Amino acid sequence: MSAAPRALLTSLLALPLACAGDDGGDTDTTGATATTTTTTTTTTASDTTTTTTTGDTTTTTGDTTTTTGDTTTTTGDTTTTTTTGDTTTETTGGVDPGCTPEATELIGLVNAYRGEQGLPAIPASPSLCTVGQAHVVDLHENSPHTAPGCNLHSWSDAGAWTPCCYTGDHAQAMCMWIKPQEMTVYPGYGYENAASGAQTPEQALGAWKGSSAHNDVILNKGIWADLPWKAVGAGLFGGYAVLWFGAEVDPAS
Repeated sequence: MSAAPRALLTSLLALPLACAGDDGGDTDTTGATATTTTTTTTTTASDTTTTTTTGDTTTTTGDTTTTTGDTTTTTGDTTTTTTTGDTTTETTGGVDPGCTPEATELIGLVNAYRGEQGLPAIPASPSLCTVGQAHVVDLHENSPHTAPGCNLHSWSDAGAWTPCCYTGDHAQAMCMWIKPQEMTVYPGYGYENAASGAQTPEQALGAWKGSSAHNDVILNKGIWADLPWKAVGAGLFGGYAVLWFGAEVDPAS
């Protein structure tokens, strides 16, 4: 699929929901016809593990697991789980892997819309949801898109990913395309629709439907016609919303 991004790059345009866009909309799509801003974050654990066993206590040092008596703590960049007796508490140190309820709702709305147009549903992708959710959180908390010249497809230097300022000339397009490979097990490129000012899945989809460039991405029209989607993910947080599309099947599905 290396040739596709190069062909698509010539048609990219940025349409942030709360920013100025080529069509006056508030959405961003990156890939073929639009520049989409998406968020999701998936992190990789460390490669080194050291285990020490003393009596009933086992300690594993790395980024993975520490077990002592009845308490298990898993530490990575994504999820921490503590189990004590009959009680289990899970907290997120960043972004939960997979699709959140709001992301699942948005994907359902997208597939219902595609069904109205006679198009097949796109399988939900845990990997692309991870990327999408990480991106919206990054946009909300670190605001990489507010730096001069940067748009909603930008990523800060505050996470386990390659930072970049996505500019209107699409010089950093690859920074967005490779995020699924960089952050998850997804094997292909990712293409993003992004919006700011969307408080609900319905508002986000409505904004993208109102932009011909973003609508084409969702419905595989125009330059997207030869890229049938086999995976879709989403992320929503703090008024930011993104959709991520991929032409490869997600191994994590």
